[in-house]
Amino acid sequence: MATFSNAKENLVGTSVVTLLTADSPTVVTGCSIANRHGSTSSVSLYVQEGSEIYYVAKDRSIDGGHSFEAISGNKLFLKTGDILKAIGATEDSFDIIVSVLDAI
Repeated sequence: MATFSNAKENLVGTSVVTLLTADSPTVVTGCSIANRHGSTSSVSLYVQEGSEIYYVAKDRSIDGGHSFEAISGNKLFLKTGDILKAIGATEDSFDIIVSVLDAI
């Protein structure tokens, strides 16, 4: 049965963070990225499928104290085994919330 959930990570920085691993076909319905700091920094969001990387947003600059809707209005469909990951340019800079519908 399909279920709605949120994947949440705070203090995303210069190390790659796995936001979501699709255990079954999954629809990402939204992704909000907020810059916690007072200065502008960039973030990348991507899907890893095996050894291949597919960017949703690459080096996207976000002003300090502002947010960015990386997935809004469109949907991102993940196959079983796809991994949604993020990395920032500055240590402990971003909070990320990913809204998903899984087991579809």
